[in-house]
Amino acid sequence: MKKPWIDGPSELLQHGLEHLYDGSEFDLRIAMISIDNSVELMLKTYLGLPKRFTGITGLTRKEFEEASNSFPALLDLTEKYVPDKITDLDLADIEWFHRLRNQLYHSGNGITVEKSKVESYSLLAQTLFKNLFETSLTISSTKLNYNLKGEFLDIFNVISQLFRDVIAKIDDGEREQKNGWMYHRKDEVLGGDLKVLGYYEQIRKFRNEMVHVNREYTIDYLKENIEMATEVQKYLKNRLQIMG
Repeated sequence: MKKPWIDGPSELLQHGLEHLYDGSEFDLRIAMISIDNSVELMLKTYLGLPKRFTGITGLTRKEFEEASNSFPALLDLTEKYVPDKITDLDLADIEWFHRLRNQLYHSGNGITVEKSKVESYSLLAQTLFKNLFETSLTISSTKLNYNLKGEFLDIFNVISQLFRDVIAKIDDGEREQKNGWMYHRKDEVLGGDLKVLGYYEQIRKFRNEMVHVNREYTIDYLKENIEMATEVQKYLKNRLQIMG
């Protein structure tokens, strides 16, 4: 059953995505602001949910209320209380995009924003939405019916979860949560398979490039990275089965 508390973040994010794909300078500004607002509402909503849903322990009402009016403070609470929800995200990226949004909001019509940056933020927002609420955003616009970048990120997120599952097996139930742990333990997780390691190095580089670099990609290049990510995903699933 659809959870009622996801409606607000979902509608804001959907609104931003529709403006993103309309593509004018005005639409891109509105898209950036709407996507950022959706991210802030996601964080507020999730951190404010009952413990029986989130499993969060130790977060007081006072601490939550004090952080509710500060985007960076909400990110800090998320990192502190639900680090397992953001292991495949870099909160520094989200905070950087939030600052860019603030520049847009307070500058009137003085500056514009590149479509690639809005698109990158939208992909991070969709990943955060899926991680927090354990459901994918239902995109109603026909303009968004096929998104290769989103498809790649979906597979990369599955890979991140599989990494955590393999590490839990290796470490006898303990789940690694430190920033950058996936890369530092890649040889161990991928069993020294040079081909798969090469694929992982490439898709990790590509994922980071999608977020940080202002460029467009050919359909063939996107599909090539999706194929490599799929191979890494299959390898990890097989390894988990072997590990029992």
